[in-house]
Amino acid sequence: MKVRTVSFETLQRDKRRARKRDELRLARGEVTPEQLEEENSFIPLSAKITLQDFSKTLKRYYDK
Repeated sequence: MKVRTVSFETLQRDKRRARKRDELRLARGEVTPEQLEEENSFIPLSAKITLQDFSKTLKRYYDK
C-alpha cells in the first residue's frame, strides 16, 4: 500500500480554500452560521457528552 505524503503548505492551502468557500457560502446566504459550525465541527452540536464521575471510585481506592 502506497502512502501519500502531504506537505504542511498543501494542508494550509486546502484549509484556506475551504474557509474562503465557507465565507462565500455564508455571504450568499446558502448556509447559516449554525449550519456552518455544524458542518465544520469535530463533535456535532447535537452530540450528548457525558463526563463520568470517578471520584467515589478513586476515594475508595486511595482511602485504604
